[in-house]
Amino acid sequence: MEEQHQELIKLVDTAYKEVTDAKFAEFRKSLLEFSKQLNNNEDYIKIMLGLRTALLQADLSLSIKTRISGLPTEYSDIYNFIEPQLKKVDSKVIDNYSHQGFIPLKFGSTIKYF
Repeated sequence: MEEQHQELIKLVDTAYKEVTDAKFAEFRKSLLEFSKQLNNNEDYIKIMLGLRTALLQADLSLSIKTRISGLPTEYSDIYNFIEPQLKKVDSKVIDNYSHQGFIPLKFGSTIKYF
C-alpha cells in the first residue's frame, strides 16, 4: 500500500507540474489540495475517490465516453492508476465515503439520499 501511495504522490506532482493549460486551472488547484492530503497521510481511499470525481469533471466539454481519454496524458495516468484500486474496494466501504445511495420505499419506489 505504501508503494501505491508514493506512486500516486509522484503522479499527482507530475500532473501538476506538466499540465499548465488555463482550461484546467481549477483542477490544478484541486491537484494541489490532493497532494497536500497525500503528503499528510490522510485517508487514501477518500483521496482516490475525490481524485476520480475531480478527474471526471475536469473537462465537462468532453462526452462521457471520452471524458478520461480526452484529458492530458498526465491526468489519464492518474485515473488509470487509481481506478483498478478502487474496483478492489468493497462497495459498502465506498458508500460510507460518498454517503450516497437509495432507500427502498413501499411499492418499489426509491429515494436518493446524500
